[in-house]
Amino acid sequence: MKSTSEYKKRGDFEGALKFNMHVLTDYENNGDLKGVIMVYTNIGSILCSFSRHKESLEYLDKAKRELSKIKSPILTANLYNEYGRNYTRLGLYSQSNAAFNKAEQYIRKISNEKQRKFLLFYNYSWKHTNFIRNKDFDSLQHIEKKMLDVMPGTLAYTRIADGFIDKRSHLDSAAYYMDKAVSNFNTANISEKGIALFSYGDLYNVKGNKRKALEYYEKTIDIFEQTQNKPALLTVFDTISNVYKSLHEIEKSNMYLRQYTILNDSLNKNEKEAVNLAVNKLVELNQEEKRQERKVFYLIVAIMLTGFGGLIYLIRKIYDKNELKKDKLLEKKALETEALKLKVNDSFDEIIQLMESRSPLFLKRFKEIYSEFYEKVTQHTAELTEHDIKIIAYLRLNLTNKDICRYENIGLRGIETKRYRLKKKLKLPQHIELQKWILEL
Repeated sequence: MKSTSEYKKRGDFEGALKFNMHVLTDYENNGDLKGVIMVYTNIGSILCSFSRHKESLEYLDKAKRELSKIKSPILTANLYNEYGRNYTRLGLYSQSNAAFNKAEQYIRKISNEKQRKFLLFYNYSWKHTNFIRNKDFDSLQHIEKKMLDVMPGTLAYTRIADGFIDKRSHLDSAAYYMDKAVSNFNTANISEKGIALFSYGDLYNVKGNKRKALEYYEKTIDIFEQTQNKPALLTVFDTISNVYKSLHEIEKSNMYLRQYTILNDSLNKNEKEAVNLAVNKLVELNQEEKRQERKVFYLIVAIMLTGFGGLIYLIRKIYDKNELKKDKLLEKKALETEALKLKVNDSFDEIIQLMESRSPLFLKRFKEIYSEFYEKVTQHTAELTEHDIKIIAYLRLNLTNKDICRYENIGLRGIETKRYRLKKKLKLPQHIELQKWILEL
């Protein structure tokens, strides 16, 4: 929708949302099914930009239900692109890539070259983010080439620079691509400019020019506030706080840390609800696949029984074999879903990020996320100090002695002494290995 893209290019996402809500009524009154599907998807996309992921997924599900009544490659491709974007924002990277792969199948069927290129680039740019988060550098290089082939511009050049910056290698190449990104600002929308400026800050930060990095980071705050990109703002506040901390400007560091904490608390509830919704949808999908498989199977069995009554015994054997395979498949899917829930509930990536940045929020968030584990430990031994809990947290996250030394700034002998004293305080028998006991608690 042209008007929606114009609102987004100006960074007026509130206006885009109001516009789509208004035209939705017109499409519904006129019985325009394609228009309704398009608007549902647009609303889902805008709500994702606001980090209202639960509502976003609900609108995308509405679009999906209506899409079952028609065939439209462009509407289907756009829908699965938005599912993928939501899953990326929620940290569900494998589900995100699966959605983007499905979207790409439909994008290839779009005859309009301009629309096809736009949706392909959108697809590739978010896959690029997934590959960076998963440290999949081989796939990263491949997707970067595809992005440049489809639509060279500010976002493409920024994403390529991000790959070099993240690996902290070939920083001259990163600077080259960032310069090209900025030189294309005249055709970039406001969100793309914000992303590019933040990446420029990352480049200077990695090169050790902290003051210059802060200049670029602080330029992005107004942009991300205007577009209501809360995840981006969260990253900006956390990054600026850490840079000021490294410069020993604690007052400024704490100021941005407070902004990070307030914003993070507002996002957590919404994201947890959205992740639970996403997990439930995956469970429902598994159940629907099972029902469809059984419908097809029973139809085949009925036809074969009618036409070949003498083959009942053979059919029964095939049936049993297929049922066994289905049960195993369902069991596997159930385990995968449970693993996904575990990953979501543990918020593992968030904890690791706080730990690596040596954030003062690390221990607080560990206690919140691993509340059951924390309660068991403190019930076992009430005299544990905050420092004891911090060492236990490191071991619960399966860190090695070498890793703990790095985060605690102590030698190997020092951490071995701490582990020995902690084991003694926990009153564990000599034959019990401390980390194994913590992991199994």
